[in-house]
Amino acid sequence: MAPGQPEKLTSEDVRKTYRYLRIGIIGAVVLLAVAIAIERDKVDCFQTSISAYYYTPVRAIFVGFMIAIGLALIVYKGRTTAEDASLNIAGMLAPVVAVAPTTDVGRCWSVAPSPLPVQEDGSLANWVVTNIDNNFYALLIAGLIGLGIALVIALVDRDGPLRELGVRLSLGVTLVLLLFGWWLIENWDDFYSRAHGWSAVVLIVLLGVAIIAHAIHHRREGDRGLVWVYLAIPALMALGGLIISLTRVFDEHTVFALEAYEIGLFAVYWIVQTKEHWDEKVVGAG
Repeated sequence: MAPGQPEKLTSEDVRKTYRYLRIGIIGAVVLLAVAIAIERDKVDCFQTSISAYYYTPVRAIFVGFMIAIGLALIVYKGRTTAEDASLNIAGMLAPVVAVAPTTDVGRCWSVAPSPLPVQEDGSLANWVVTNIDNNFYALLIAGLIGLGIALVIALVDRDGPLRELGVRLSLGVTLVLLLFGWWLIENWDDFYSRAHGWSAVVLIVLLGVAIIAHAIHHRREGDRGLVWVYLAIPALMALGGLIISLTRVFDEHTVFALEAYEIGLFAVYWIVQTKEHWDEKVVGAG
């Protein structure tokens, strides 16, 4: 290498970045679990949902967890267009789950939020609505700026990744979703009370779709060793989700159990996939 020339990115650099990204998601799950455990140690109860920990001292960790997961899902490149698109949209919804909090605020706090997040008539307090407005518009504006930067890159680097049809379609879908989100907060009367729930449900469904797409990719490649494992996980996500929701065996903590169950299964998938690709060769890296 000539003096003054930048070092080339090696396959080992790419592999380490990939590994750190995957380990980071697992670490984020552990971080959230530890924060909830610390809060639980101070009181004799759990919140009615993991999302309700937004209204406890866990809030910063919960919001950071969802945003970090969202960013990681967007950055991670799926093996197929279907897997990548599902992860990208799921990644866009994760911050919405964080910044548009649940209206089921629970009642298990080591320190009660003041003022209370819900008023006597059942509507969200002004401070919650103000937080949602600020954070959600910030997400929309930042997303549009990111798309603008991507367009500039496409115009400058005509041989870059934006030449791929899948990438262009993903950017187009992202634009549509951002505009749709803007329309929703401006026109949907129930946005503040329902955006969290709908975003969480669609997020989980998309994660399941991404796992199925990965399993199909394995089957097409002739590598069937883990196909049934990857198919079993979304099946369990759907089956367990239905059983927990319909039976309400966990009573007032049904949503908490459902969220923990789905996050746990996705973590299992992520760990299995991480182990599978840990030593995978990097194509095209120097």
